[in-house]
Amino acid sequence: MDNYIAKLNHEETRLAVACERAFLLTLDGSCRTPIAGYACKDEDGNCLFRGLVASPDGTKVLETSRKGSYAYEDMILMGKDAGEELLSRAGPGFFDS
Repeated sequence: MDNYIAKLNHEETRLAVACERAFLLTLDGSCRTPIAGYACKDEDGNCLFRGLVASPDGTKVLETSRKGSYAYEDMILMGKDAGEELLSRAGPGFFDS
C-alpha cells in the first residue's frame, strides 16, 4: 500500500507545501486572516519563498522573501523564519485593525 501512495507523491510539491505550512503555522493564520505564502523551485534549483500579511482592512501590507536550498529542513526553517519576521514587524494588534 505504501508503495502505491508513494507513487502519488510529487516531492517538489510536498516540500513547497511544507515550507508554506510552516509559514502559516507560525503566523497562526486562519481562513479569515489575510496571509499569503508561496514556495517554488527557482532556475538554480533553490527554494524561493515569498510571504505577506495584511491587516484585515487591507490598509497595511507586509512582505518578505527567503531563498535557500530545496531541502525539507531548510524549507521548514525558511517558512518559520519568514513568519517570525512578519509577526515581529506587524506588532501586537495588527490583525485587529
